[in-house]
Amino acid sequence: MKLLLKNLLAVCVTSTMLLPMSSYAGNTSKFAIENQEYQFVTLTFHDVRDDVAAVGDRDMYAISTKNLAQYFAWLKQEGWNPIRLEDVWQARVAKKPLPPKAVLLTFDDGALSSYNRVFPLLKQYGYPAVFAIPTSWINGNTKDPYEAYGVGNIMTWDQMREMQKSGLAEFASHSDNMHHGILANPQKNMQPAAITREYLPQTQNYESEQAYQQRVVDDLKKSKEVLKQELGIDTQTVFWPYGAVTKESELLANRAGLPMSFSLGSVSTLADSVKTYQRALIMSNPTPEMIHEEMLDFLTYARAPYKQAKRYVAYDLSEMVSPDNPSFDVKLGQLLNQVNALKTNVMLLKVVGDENHDGKIDVAYFPNQQLPMRQDLLNRTVWQARTRISNRVYAELPLSLETKQHIDLAKLTADLVKNNSSIEGLMLETGDELSCAIENRQWDANCTAKIAQVLDVKERTKAQAKYYSNISNNYQTALKMSVNNKRLEGLKPLLEQSLKYADFLYLELDPIENPSTFKALKKQVAQLNDQQQQHLIVSFTIKPNASAKQWKQYQRDYEILKSLSIQKIGIADYQLDMGKNIQEHLYAQLSANDSPLSYRNPYETNVMKGIR
Repeated sequence: MKLLLKNLLAVCVTSTMLLPMSSYAGNTSKFAIENQEYQFVTLTFHDVRDDVAAVGDRDMYAISTKNLAQYFAWLKQEGWNPIRLEDVWQARVAKKPLPPKAVLLTFDDGALSSYNRVFPLLKQYGYPAVFAIPTSWINGNTKDPYEAYGVGNIMTWDQMREMQKSGLAEFASHSDNMHHGILANPQKNMQPAAITREYLPQTQNYESEQAYQQRVVDDLKKSKEVLKQELGIDTQTVFWPYGAVTKESELLANRAGLPMSFSLGSVSTLADSVKTYQRALIMSNPTPEMIHEEMLDFLTYARAPYKQAKRYVAYDLSEMVSPDNPSFDVKLGQLLNQVNALKTNVMLLKVVGDENHDGKIDVAYFPNQQLPMRQDLLNRTVWQARTRISNRVYAELPLSLETKQHIDLAKLTADLVKNNSSIEGLMLETGDELSCAIENRQWDANCTAKIAQVLDVKERTKAQAKYYSNISNNYQTALKMSVNNKRLEGLKPLLEQSLKYADFLYLELDPIENPSTFKALKKQVAQLNDQQQQHLIVSFTIKPNASAKQWKQYQRDYEILKSLSIQKIGIADYQLDMGKNIQEHLYAQLSANDSPLSYRNPYETNVMKGIR
């Protein structure tokens, strides 16, 4: 269960982990904190122990009593103001400003250390804090807390009542019994109970919409009722287990009487602007200085996730079709090991296919109501990529499904994401619909109409996806197109137009086959401003049988992109049999690994084995 807990948290907070200070490229302390009336930082702590190892402790989410005490002292010294849930609520509903440098201190799971280590520190400094309680854990209705913290290491209701009397401790729901994973696919992955449609092996199907929604509402209502019965409180707040929450589950919580919720994530939000707030997760026993860096990062950089460098590998899920699940796992293990060795950090998966090669999409690789499902492959692939090799995953759907095959793309996207809430975003493959836009700086009426149609479809799919996607993931989208012409004068105006609607513009080209296209791209990229460059993704179609000269050309061209400040680059149409050549020739250009000491060549060490 501990491994499961780590995997569940990892999928929700891959981009929000606290890192050692040495991993920051710049010093965020140089930047002044923007003082906004409703702005606050929320920090998430778990267990607090006296014996936490400085590095490599058995519990990556624990912090030492010493480090926590030093952090509390630092807060006082630097003039930070710990606030209460009520302060956030009043800022939200009554527009009551928060104090400057507002910080909400939260402790999850009801570990005994909240009483015997955290509570004394709160009294010493006079700080308020919030404790998120999974009520079934306190009532002894599950073995999960013992597996997480050991026997006898969970608070009692009497201890919480004592804390409550001090006026410093607030308590909120952490669900009743959803702090665990449930079966999420035929391949038996366990995923967060609050946002997962449970897979039912006996029927080889998933729980119905009504069953899922009722299960979540009933659980949250019970949690709220138990907290009222034991502590006499009418909490309005849920802290989602593993930070796993969608817009859908947010509404379900509201039905249960919990209108304010907290996830995990890296986007700083204002108290009066959203229903679910993101929290920075404390990990790896950080010092006060490390926590300070994360707080500043949360306030200054985290509002611009588009600035993150990304390295893409695009892969067609049709290559994963297998006669049975064990055979599928062998292929999946090979893919993940290759990608992990390459150290790219984003996978782009084609999730529908044209199996009869008639030019029309005829199958999908996820449950849906409009296309036949060839095999249920997407969920496990996404989950394994996220938890095993820490790769974000985007799904690719072609616009032609709606424009030519008259399939409701927004509805298809809803089906995709509701069964794959860990998807990072959607790539909408636009075919030649935007060719007129990227070729010409000025657009005629016909071209303008095409652009409007594409953006309309994209906005509808995005709205559906964001309803079902995990809020902690900061869902993103892109318009994808292949380019093979000499004229790209419309790149800048297209970015200017699409940035109002899309997060990214994704261009795919072959610089060997079409050197004039790459030349035109270089010219146009040089005219982009910093923000436009950050919103552009470029992937190369790589020849699997490229000559030595051509490999060197790919290397040079990737380096040219990076010199032009294009920090999102990748490989289009990756195939397993290309892995060795890609590793040998393009590792330096594509890898997100900044430590040469951790490099390994899997083709030399013979470790290309399946992942279970």
